[in-house]
Amino acid sequence: MAVLLAGGCGHARAAQVSDCSSAGPGTVVVTSALETGQAVPAPHRVNMAAGSTVQVRVSSDKVVQIHIHGYDLEYDAAPGTPGCVSFVAGRAGLFDVEAHPDTLLLQLEVR
Repeated sequence: MAVLLAGGCGHARAAQVSDCSSAGPGTVVVTSALETGQAVPAPHRVNMAAGSTVQVRVSSDKVVQIHIHGYDLEYDAAPGTPGCVSFVAGRAGLFDVEAHPDTLLLQLEVR
């Protein structure tokens, strides 16, 4: 798995990133899919406490780049190879998770 910490989207801050081999106790696991260009389920908001470990798993029927805004994490998802990133949600706010260039999958609300 390759995760890119992108610097071009504004709020670059280091996030502690790990693989998604397993979800530990208390991990917030968030799943979404991109099917024929649409988010499945429909875009929705997932709430979590600041400091939570979160895994964002995305499957797709085409090769796409997934971007978690605010944390500036990017990773790929492809048919048969879902993308996943695990990180500590240490920043409070509302953060879009998108399949680039412009498909909103969900929002992470960190409080």
